[in-house]
Amino acid sequence: MAVMASVRRTSTYVGVALLGGVVGAIVGLLVAPGPGGETRRRIARYSIEDQERLLRQAEMGSDVLNDEIDLAASA
Repeated sequence: MAVMASVRRTSTYVGVALLGGVVGAIVGLLVAPGPGGETRRRIARYSIEDQERLLRQAEMGSDVLNDEIDLAASA
């Protein structure tokens, strides 16, 4: 009787593992990124946009800093 319970438990674990593998593979295919070339183009586009945004913020920060320096110098 104990052997049957052990076999049944083992087959349950194997079944759950196989089901988890199948579900994982399906989810992986559904959420996978696009092809390599498309992913590289997307990364390049976002990098350029981020660089432009950073440059604009640096200019604004520089303008604010220069205004503060001018204000402190005139005081």
